Amino acid sequence: MTGSRRNLVLVRVGAKSLHRDWLEGPEERNWDLQLSQYDDDPDICKGGDLPLSVDKGTKWDSIYRYLTANPDLLDRYDYIAFMDDDLIFTKRDLNRYFEICAEHNLRIAQPSLHRDSHFCYSILLQFPRTKLRYTNFVECMAPAISTEYLRSFLPHMSQVISGWGMDLIWALTMPNPAFKSAIIDEISMVHTRPHATGAVYDAFSEKRLSPEQEMKRLKSGYSGVPDKMVVYGAIDREGNRMSGATVQRLNSLSLLANSWRYREPVRAIRSGAAMLLRAITQPSYVPQTVHKIQHESA
Repeated sequence: MTGSRRNLVLVRVGAKSLHRDWLEGPEERNWDLQLSQYDDDPDICKGGDLPLSVDKGTKWDSIYRYLTANPDLLDRYDYIAFMDDDLIFTKRDLNRYFEICAEHNLRIAQPSLHRDSHFCYSILLQFPRTKLRYTNFVECMAPAISTEYLRSFLPHMSQVISGWGMDLIWALTMPNPAFKSAIIDEISMVHTRPHATGAVYDAFSEKRLSPEQEMKRLKSGYSGVPDKMVVYGAIDREGNRMSGATVQRLNSLSLLANSWRYREPVRAIRSGAAMLLRAITQPSYVPQTVHKIQHESA
């Protein structure tokens, strides 16, 4: 571990993990690597900067246990990125990921998805016109969270297992959430595994855990959770700010025009059309704080 590295990449790793490729290249890293192993393969532990964590749980319950057992990490690092192990990423892009988060004082962010990715949400696909897009939604796949914000958000994670539903609230539980969460388009990653597949979903099945039910339960515990994922502003490649209406209009047209390039063109077309409608009906949308519902004790 290098004392000057102010960022941490925490990745849950199995036998087929792609994290080794993230270490390739001559560039110096601005991040340390923490491996959290869920498989029995002894070779997985190679390459980490911090002592190996072994936890046979699923991603987010394991992360919660690790952070509560190691609270000093929140003092040691400025940002922690919680990565899935099926992502194609370069060391240079990971460095830039953290740089952009710091440059724009983001509380939570994620890289955009390369067009070759398997995807669930078209809003995450890389939009070449922008450096970053401000959004009310950040997926659980590879979020970077500032440790300042993570301290206050950690209690919200205490009952989370699958992570489904957490991505609907964690960009919004902070005070004044506008312009503090973003999809970063300057860099992109390739998601190599189809949606709802892999070891973590096998674990959900074994535990008879329904991610859909967990999302419904988590969402019902907060007031004001938006029912749509909305881009409400952006910064273009020259560093200029773009309004929500402008970026939604341009982003929607890009999705429609390039739908044939993506793995699921119909999904991209539907999302592009919905985004174009929101550019007209919600041109001035700004996210508001969501609040945990306090149930009265019996």
